[in-house]
Amino acid sequence: MEESLGRAMRISGLNAQYDRHAKSLLSQKIVLAHILVNAVSEFSGLEPEHVIPLIEGDPEVSIVPVNPGETNNPEEAKNGAERVCAPVIEGCSTESGIPYEGRITYDVRFFVRVPGKDEKVKIIVDLEAQKNFYPGYDLVTRGVFYTSRMISAQLDTEFVIPNYNDIKKVYSIWICMNSPEKARNTITEFCMEKRNIVGTSGDLGRYDLLSVIMVGLPEKLAEERQELKLHRLLGTLFSDRLPVDRKKEILSQEFGISMTPDWERSVNIMCNLSEAIEERGIEKGMEAGVRALIETCMEFNASREDTLLRIVQKFSMTKENAERYLNQYWNKG
Repeated sequence: MEESLGRAMRISGLNAQYDRHAKSLLSQKIVLAHILVNAVSEFSGLEPEHVIPLIEGDPEVSIVPVNPGETNNPEEAKNGAERVCAPVIEGCSTESGIPYEGRITYDVRFFVRVPGKDEKVKIIVDLEAQKNFYPGYDLVTRGVFYTSRMISAQLDTEFVIPNYNDIKKVYSIWICMNSPEKARNTITEFCMEKRNIVGTSGDLGRYDLLSVIMVGLPEKLAEERQELKLHRLLGTLFSDRLPVDRKKEILSQEFGISMTPDWERSVNIMCNLSEAIEERGIEKGMEAGVRALIETCMEFNASREDTLLRIVQKFSMTKENAERYLNQYWNKG
């Protein structure tokens, strides 16, 4: 039991380090610029190097809470800023634990000016790195909640009542690293659109204030095609199979990105952590891992179907094999 607990703690620590460095890579402005150019309509057609100057300040990494009542709390921000974890990471804010989630903070959040507009016209972007496509709920629904919070949290910071026209548009962009086949190599936007039910009203004001964008990364590195440029960039950064030298080659030759010493260090650490996590998983054993996942899902009252999907995704097995484990351990404790 103690040995099993020790292995679980080591795996948890490795995953936490992996997540931290993944967010650090995503917060690099050149990466953010590529994401904006390829996924956000306001920046379509621009070159990434022209978008970089539009990104204001340093992106906030795991510092701003999502929960109501915490986002604009100056005391929380002060406390968070004092717990600096790394040069890019400004702080670690108060956390609230919920099933399957851990910390409830935006992964990476930043302001960006809209090209060709007055400097006051800005967009707020939340960028989420998501490893689990089936966490027990629909990711897009969580994205709607995040954008809604980003709207309401602007009260008394970006606008005051009754100046609702000062509200800034928000985006929540989800980078899904282990996408199911139907979502691989896709970019999908969910947004508010006008629909005339009776008659045609004409323009009544701004309503396109929030969008959720899902970026589904493929299992293997995306092909070198223009429409898959973002998938190939992100796939290169987060691949657990490409050696560092090959990653540097792709980033340099295809994207014109030269690695600084800090960049190279982060990519090296990511590769090493991926290998360590895989080795720990093998050490723990497939069957023990599946059983632990089933027991966790039962503890939090997850449905059998959600549990089945989580097993398939996490352990890359067929539904038939996953069903066999469920029949063996479901409701047996």
